[in-house]
Amino acid sequence: MKLNFWAISRKAKKRLKVLLLFLSLAGGMLAAAEARYAIFRLYGIETEPGGLLSEQVVWGTVRPHHEKIWMLFWLFKEEYCRNIEAYYPVNLRMELSGWGRFRLEVLPLEPTFRMYWGGKFWYVAADGRTWLASLKENAFVRSEKADALPLLSWSTDRATPLDLSGDHGNVFFSSMPIDKILLWYDNLKVLGWSEKVKFVQAGIREGKDVVRLIFYDQKGGNGTNIMLADDPKEWQTAGLAIKKIYPDISKITSNVFIDTTYKGKILVQNKVQ
Repeated sequence: MKLNFWAISRKAKKRLKVLLLFLSLAGGMLAAAEARYAIFRLYGIETEPGGLLSEQVVWGTVRPHHEKIWMLFWLFKEEYCRNIEAYYPVNLRMELSGWGRFRLEVLPLEPTFRMYWGGKFWYVAADGRTWLASLKENAFVRSEKADALPLLSWSTDRATPLDLSGDHGNVFFSSMPIDKILLWYDNLKVLGWSEKVKFVQAGIREGKDVVRLIFYDQKGGNGTNIMLADDPKEWQTAGLAIKKIYPDISKITSNVFIDTTYKGKILVQNKVQ
């Protein structure tokens, strides 16, 4: 048994030496080929559609060692995409298209509504990503639907919707209740008020979250405003009751204030000038 053990051990060592020699030769050949022909270099990143992201953006975010070895770039492609998405309102998808070549699909974000907060106008997507409406990259963003909806004015009394501290880029993740806000807009559509409301103001009254609807008057200025509960489930009942009292809400004068936040009743007041 002892002799067999040592015989196998010597045979295994010989095979290991041969394997190490082969790996050394292969590594040397690959290193020489890389030095002469740059076979592991990142050859190209093709964007589709082209022109949405500049060459500087596409290549400027590639790390030097990833550019030298494209396999590393492939392993860290998700991080690469996230870095660009932090500064541009896009979704990125990357796939391998050849040896050292990649295809980068650029999908612009589509905002669902506009928001006014902090003295600036913002676009907000359905997943909560938020960016300034003044970004030049909005030239390739389809914002027609968001622009057609009443502007959301987010009061400073409410919880801060965006964390602007630190270096986060240009695209932020909002802490707003997006699903609830989208239901506000759905209710406006059901009630037939989408084109009659100038803006939606999310604020606080007496410690409770409330929403004010500021309507257009007949001249296009600020008309009457209606206060509603923050819960969108209560909007339709209140809205239908108001429509029975005022079939054409645009004819109500701007000094009329309608409060629906009290259970079982609607208060109509003349605002104190």
